[in-house]
Amino acid sequence: MNQKREIDLSKAYDTVDWNFVEDLLRLLCFPSRFINWIMTCLKGTSYHLLLNGRIQGSFKGKKGLRQGDSMSPLLFVLVMEYLTRLLSYYSSKKGFGFHPLCKHLRLTNLCFADDLVIFCKGNINSMRLIFEAFTKFCNDTGVREEIKAVILDIVQIEEGRFPLKYLGVQLRPTKWKASDCGIILDKLNRNLNCWASRNLSFAGRAQLIHSVLLGIRNYWMSIFIIPSKITAAIDKSCRDFLWEKSGNKRKLHRASWEKVCLPKKLGGVGFREGKKWNKALLAKYLWALSKKEDCLWVKWINSIYLKDQSIWGYAKKDDASWYFRKILSIREYLDEAKLQQAARGDKFSTKNCYNYLVEEIPIAYASAIRDTLVIPKHRFIFWQIANSQLLTRDYLHRIMVFVAVNRWLGDFHWPRSTAELLQYCCNATRDLTKRILNAVMAVVLYLLWKNRNRLASRSYARWITGSSYDVESAHVS
Repeated sequence: MNQKREIDLSKAYDTVDWNFVEDLLRLLCFPSRFINWIMTCLKGTSYHLLLNGRIQGSFKGKKGLRQGDSMSPLLFVLVMEYLTRLLSYYSSKKGFGFHPLCKHLRLTNLCFADDLVIFCKGNINSMRLIFEAFTKFCNDTGVREEIKAVILDIVQIEEGRFPLKYLGVQLRPTKWKASDCGIILDKLNRNLNCWASRNLSFAGRAQLIHSVLLGIRNYWMSIFIIPSKITAAIDKSCRDFLWEKSGNKRKLHRASWEKVCLPKKLGGVGFREGKKWNKALLAKYLWALSKKEDCLWVKWINSIYLKDQSIWGYAKKDDASWYFRKILSIREYLDEAKLQQAARGDKFSTKNCYNYLVEEIPIAYASAIRDTLVIPKHRFIFWQIANSQLLTRDYLHRIMVFVAVNRWLGDFHWPRSTAELLQYCCNATRDLTKRILNAVMAVVLYLLWKNRNRLASRSYARWITGSSYDVESAHVS
């Protein structure tokens, strides 16, 4: 039986002995003057009693590290380093059994903030040695009562199950499910609800999406592989907010989300489309494995899976971790040469990798739109005009005529370009229904052109309902 035990050391902050901290700093060969500075800061701690809104005295502190102090986490890391060395020392004694997946690296524990995870075999000798290591740690550091309670609890271990909730997130060794991502969507929706009542310009909405909404998504994407369903839901929320969707109503827009998500130099707004950005972030891990970077997770994968093989020649196996298989799948999109192109020297650039995955041609006029002298709210309209995406009157009239005609004609897909029109004409048959639709299309195109000329020469145009009536009258006659 193998054991993984998580211990919360949050209360240890308040019980660390100051004399132990001073001795630890001396043993680690810190300069004497630096140690005196640190101890002056620690021993100068005082606490005030606030009772009924008034200060009712104070007292000096005797031990512990103040949470919230910028120096405390660094000192606590040194305390945890002492515990790590203790566990490493006791793991070398006879009878201690390493976790099978940690034996090659002789890994006994991982620390993150004030949480400690211990790995070992679930036998009596291993637990006894861990108990001894913690007992010595408690006696040396002064964190006695809270840690001893944890140690007593270790003796009566209960079997745990995944998913494990940590920092509000469900952790599991397999694929992250959509139901585990509720915290991400909740954060997005809270921000959207706050902004719903504000009168924001397109530029303001674009900035909030880029800085806040996509910032939340990018943070979680850098840690987990987010399911495609959640990625699509995030993109939809951003898209609806940009185009001011309210309930079932939204403003008409011409720009596709794919166009909006292009980099600025390629004619887009600069958002990053979810699926491609997720691949670019995974490529960062592929880069680390290919370069054999000096970090613990790379060493662990090398010892368990690669065994000193190259990541590019490694054959994907079904029994490998789901996360590792997802990293390997990036090789289908990026080979070693392409991955190298996304790097800046010896450092991998996720932004360059994303731009490479987009595969679009840079646009010459993009630099004029992005010029810093252009005010942001002007820049967005400038971008729409440059890309022929502004909702002009002739465009709206043409679209609304199609909608009005479809009310009595039925659901008909109107050609949006000359190429689509020619394709439709080539596929036309001698069927009566097809012939009628073809005649209706000819009438609509004629009346649109006539209405456009009337507007250009006489500065007025026929109403949409009137144009629809003309089409229907021509069809009936």
